[in-house]
Amino acid sequence: MKAAASRSITSRRRVSNAPAGCAIPFFLVFAAVGLGMIWFLTVKPFLRVLDAKTWPEVPATVVESHVDSSSDSDGTTYRAIVTYHYLYEGRELESTRYDFSTAYSSGYEGKAEIVAQYPAGARTVCYVDPTDPTEAVLSRTFSPMYLIGLFGLLFAGPGLLGLVWVLNGMGKKKPANLAADPASPFGVSDPQAGVDGPVELRPQSTPFGKLVGLTVAALLWNGFIGAILFIVFQKENRPEGCLIAFLALFALIGLFILYGAIRQFLVLFNPRPKLTLSPGSLPLGGTVYLQWRLSGGTGGVRRLKVTLEGREEAQYRQGTSTRTDKEVFAVMPLVDTTDPYLMANGSTSFTVPESTLPSFRSEHNKIVWTIKAELEIANWPDSEEEFEVLVRPEGSRRP
Repeated sequence: MKAAASRSITSRRRVSNAPAGCAIPFFLVFAAVGLGMIWFLTVKPFLRVLDAKTWPEVPATVVESHVDSSSDSDGTTYRAIVTYHYLYEGRELESTRYDFSTAYSSGYEGKAEIVAQYPAGARTVCYVDPTDPTEAVLSRTFSPMYLIGLFGLLFAGPGLLGLVWVLNGMGKKKPANLAADPASPFGVSDPQAGVDGPVELRPQSTPFGKLVGLTVAALLWNGFIGAILFIVFQKENRPEGCLIAFLALFALIGLFILYGAIRQFLVLFNPRPKLTLSPGSLPLGGTVYLQWRLSGGTGGVRRLKVTLEGREEAQYRQGTSTRTDKEVFAVMPLVDTTDPYLMANGSTSFTVPESTLPSFRSEHNKIVWTIKAELEIANWPDSEEEFEVLVRPEGSRRP
């Protein structure tokens, strides 16, 4: 027997020839732009609001106030400008800062109301930074305007995910000529190559990985929709009913994604199925032994189902987009039990029919075989994990 008794199916990844170095600067720019927007438009103003809570209150006199505007192809945006004088430690100083926002936004009426509160000659109070008396502000309350920086999530999220994707090699593609590799029959790497004995399967995606993906999606989607809702309702005229219904639909989708993230967080506490195959690659017409155990115990688990599934995937272009069609052609139940002892630890044997299709992978077509392990849990979210396996052609030999 070889020194290595088991090997992960996903451990034999091939090195990509793709120029990943070109993608890194691209994703870095996206991340930098997004994080910059979040910092300067949301985080920094919020931190200054907290800091200003300790600034001393000083009498001030308004010199002039008006609504400033900025126009471009997207329309006109506004900002309230209030100029005032104040006296601090014997020095007469001037400021035009109403709050800590530096961005222009839609909604003239809201800015006009601010200007109306501070007419020329009005006496009021401002708050002065004792470490830099030239810095003063009239309003040190948190403004919803600071949330506009959440638009940066649209850039920061994809940028950071892209960096992780490239640096971890997740974006690496298999060469188109895998079938010519003697270690890769029919274009699919053999997890059992050079290894005798059982193979411990690894899931295609972990519960934590799914949680990260759903959390990022929830932050991006809800941050974007929240910022749009804020801007829409800041307008001078109330939005029409059709627009409200349209935005409500998108907000509902955001809540659904958020629900998925919360549900996936609960799934983290579920028992995890550990599957072992012997041999690790499944020969058509040959006997395969499957062993399983549940890590974390079987408390609350009502049912364990393990299924072998074969599906065909075809990728093609439709117009300017690329689509992938999937069709399941084989489903073989391997385990279906409610016995707590059998769910905790057990084994079975099965045979992949000789008449079915072996694994195959080319540039646009795939025959993919997976083992799915499903857990039904009382009064708790169920969980499912998928493990890809190799089905070898009849009569093939492992290298």
